[in-house]
Amino acid sequence: MTWRGAGLMLVPVAVVAIGAAVPALLIVGLVLFLGCAFAIVVDSRRAPGKAVLRVERVCNDLLSVGIANRVTLAVSARTAGAAAILHERVPPGLHPSQMRWNVRLPAAVEYTVTPAARGDVTLGPVVARVIGPWGLGWRQTTIDSQRPARVDPNLAAIDVYEALARRGQLAELGLRTMRLRTEGSEFERVREAFPDDPLRAINWRATARTGRLMATELIPERAQPLVICLDHGRLMGIGAGELTKLDHAINAALLLVHVALRSGDRAGMLAFSDTVTGTLPPRAGTAQLRRFLDATRPIQPGETEADYDDALAFFSRWQTRRSLVVIFTDVLDPDQGKALIRQCVRLRRRHLPLVVTVRDPALDDAANAIPRSGDDAYARAVAGGLIADRDDTLRLLRSSGVETIDADARTLSPRLVNRYLDLKRRARL
Repeated sequence: MTWRGAGLMLVPVAVVAIGAAVPALLIVGLVLFLGCAFAIVVDSRRAPGKAVLRVERVCNDLLSVGIANRVTLAVSARTAGAAAILHERVPPGLHPSQMRWNVRLPAAVEYTVTPAARGDVTLGPVVARVIGPWGLGWRQTTIDSQRPARVDPNLAAIDVYEALARRGQLAELGLRTMRLRTEGSEFERVREAFPDDPLRAINWRATARTGRLMATELIPERAQPLVICLDHGRLMGIGAGELTKLDHAINAALLLVHVALRSGDRAGMLAFSDTVTGTLPPRAGTAQLRRFLDATRPIQPGETEADYDDALAFFSRWQTRRSLVVIFTDVLDPDQGKALIRQCVRLRRRHLPLVVTVRDPALDDAANAIPRSGDDAYARAVAGGLIADRDDTLRLLRSSGVETIDADARTLSPRLVNRYLDLKRRARL
């Protein structure tokens, strides 16, 4: 019953209480009690129920992990004006912005879900508590309107990239321009020289033929292989902010693959933990992005350490053409990273390896926090030691000639894409 119904029930209760002193009022109080209870029951039954309520949920079939995805919930009824309380049942881990609303039917509400992990989810059902026309009782109905959806890597980042690329505003994402005159190794055209063209770009044969100073314009070579090596071992399951390091890595890899395919290169993937768990041969074309997405969908953090010897030895046999090998992994100390260093040095003989690690902002905060207790001091010492060991491993990789990127989730994607474009400009492949 509602608060109004509860207030109504107080009247016969008071009469019954008085009836303890005046017996004649006892019967009157009991009759009033039954009458009020009957009125509340009748009012609740007159409220719209499951037979007349309809729910329509509008959202994308593919939700992006780590960002707010909008969901619209529309509830309709045959009669308008009824007050109701709506409660949306959302699976754990989706972090809805709101789950409960006070509305008048028919109604449409909006909320967002921010998934913390990839996978299949189901939104709903909706529980509606509708108040009767007299405001005395309510009817609670569970409307079976479930909506399956799939949580994928952050596809919204690609839409943002394309929108900014069309407007020439990629600098807002922290990205540099891909094409600069005379950079690269593939011929595009011969044109009149600009004052800032380097001397090596001058085409003397065309200059002699035309009588004007001409320059050769080069662009980065196309159709070069890019292979994403995804470590999904135990360390990649550690959280770095709201998402795991593996999810941050897949988000960054997805944008990198999109940019590479857009630039005319070929992209592939190799997933591994203690053994190789999946491969995707490098191909060109927009359809490859969907294949990459399908290949990464079942990848989840494992419970074992990554075996770099097995994975990268397999890669050397599997991919013989020189490639840019982007290895998403995590390292703790030089001892744990010895196999990674050894295999990356061996890969350098034929390929161009780039090791990408995701920093945990909580670890950085703990290392920089001012200790206020003994526990704080201990946590700061441990965090500082882990960061120092991690930096030592990355320093050993760089001293061995291996390209590295160590960034937090906010700067990982732009830094990775910029490094890829820089390697293309310098014709490192």
